Amino acid sequence: MKKSIPGLCAVLLALAMPTPAYAGPAPAEVPVLIAEQIDSAGNPMPSSPATVEIIRLLAAESGLNLVLRPYPWRRAQMMAENGEGLLFGATATAERARMFYFTQPLYFVNQWLVSSAQAPLIFQRWEDLRGKVISIGSGGKYSPEFEQRRGTLFAVDENAASNLSRLKMVNARHVDALLIDSYRSAAQTAAMLNCVYKEAGSWVVAEKSIGAEAALIAVPRAPALAPLLPVLDRAIGRLIKTKSIQKILDSRAGQAGCN
Repeated sequence: MKKSIPGLCAVLLALAMPTPAYAGPAPAEVPVLIAEQIDSAGNPMPSSPATVEIIRLLAAESGLNLVLRPYPWRRAQMMAENGEGLLFGATATAERARMFYFTQPLYFVNQWLVSSAQAPLIFQRWEDLRGKVISIGSGGKYSPEFEQRRGTLFAVDENAASNLSRLKMVNARHVDALLIDSYRSAAQTAAMLNCVYKEAGSWVVAEKSIGAEAALIAVPRAPALAPLLPVLDRAIGRLIKTKSIQKILDSRAGQAGCN
């Protein structure tokens, strides 16, 4: 997978920050805060099976009692900033590095533009987005190239609370496309969306991603959680060496769209 060089620079900057030494026992339970998704009835949907498996694997490898806790993304970020849990899925930025330490990357994800099959958005170069409106997750940050152009070349909308609401906005022509992260290829991501959200419409994914970013765990600089960073990093290093995380991703990506 081609990785965004500016994105990697931000990751390396965050990883270069001084890390705490491990001191004392870990909390009995360590919440891992992730973005919540809801269905058409407003009920929470199950977390991604790949994410569930990876966190379970990391818990077993690290000896930490990591427990997934889905929340609306902006609330999850605020909770993590308050030291109430680790944050999974936050892009490493210089701003966030003031509040968090970051683990080494577990894997990399592409950032895909999704549009309606009835009005597909073609993306080959940034100029293709001129005058468009792109729906992003509330409080979401994406590739440096995207961030540099938002609000000038194209507009962004952050008003939707879930992928389902964002897809409905695409269908209603309130926005031209939505942006999502996925470890899957463009074709695999389209298959997943057309399975999970088939009642909302028919979806296409642009063949070219806007960038790629590392999937990290943000560790608050709180006394109870900051010392867990080296424990997590050592465990991630071992899992990367054995390719255990990649095996989960490959297995899930190669299955039917709904998995």
